[in-house]
Amino acid sequence: MARPHLLVNTLFCAILTAGCVSNDPGGETQGAATSSTSTTSNNQSGSVTSAPGSATDGTASDSAPTMATATTTGLSTSAGASSTEACLFLSCDDYPKPGCDVFAQDCPVGQKCAAVITDGGGAWNDTQCVEVIGTDKPGDPCTMEDVASGVDSCIKGAMCWEVDMEGIGYCLAQCTGSWEAPVCENNTNCTISGGGELILCIPTCDPLLQDCPGPVNVCYPINDGFACAPDASGDAGQANDPCEFINVCDEGLMCADAALVGMGCAPGSTGCCTPFCNFPNGACPNRDQQCVQYFDPMQLPPNDPDLNIGYCGIPG
Repeated sequence: MARPHLLVNTLFCAILTAGCVSNDPGGETQGAATSSTSTTSNNQSGSVTSAPGSATDGTASDSAPTMATATTTGLSTSAGASSTEACLFLSCDDYPKPGCDVFAQDCPVGQKCAAVITDGGGAWNDTQCVEVIGTDKPGDPCTMEDVASGVDSCIKGAMCWEVDMEGIGYCLAQCTGSWEAPVCENNTNCTISGGGELILCIPTCDPLLQDCPGPVNVCYPINDGFACAPDASGDAGQANDPCEFINVCDEGLMCADAALVGMGCAPGSTGCCTPFCNFPNGACPNRDQQCVQYFDPMQLPPNDPDLNIGYCGIPG
């Protein structure tokens, strides 16, 4: 599968719009999501990848749109197999290892390894051992009073995600396996973001159907596929609005490089929101746009449903 070249390697989660909670009313949090619906299967392992042209790379691809994204793991939709290299731009030995190891869950009895915020900022920046105070399992509703502390009502190996202003969310499984071979089940793919603090099994999705669970989850492009993440667009996120992160565009839109969006994108913008469309005849908002095929057809089987996915942009 052709993979997009990228603007940045993170998602943005605004508290009021994406449901993250914190003691800092103006705080923000980061999250991530990944992969495609067509080949995700239970109990599959992936590898840590970052698409060409990301903040860590600087190259560009000619076969797919530029957009903001996260460092992720997942399966190739062209063959249904995991990537051949793990820890692509950082060796596995050099990849940042936070305070405790989410994969190993190497905390004392009665505790779990959780993502925390230790610098007073708006992004998870470390992991720590915290008390296990609840019995909620992946998929169950959960509670979290303070996103910075990492303490929630989920069991060991899970994290409370998409938390609303009342402190209620649902549990997502943390990836198992290892840094080199992460594992997820139940139509989810392992996503590793930031410096390795968030290691979560995120649901995959279809950007044309926008079939994510939950009231604020939206299907966004992540590396070589699509996955669900909280919508942090707020009052912006419409077609041609400036963007720099994956999840600051409204449902049904993605953050693409300004040059690909065309004349509707304001000069000087890093990127702008542009709609997904049904290739080849989907409608687009700007006069200079047409529905461009998202994936390289040479990299997918002839009847792969992903060939129907397009985005409104300038043909290459």
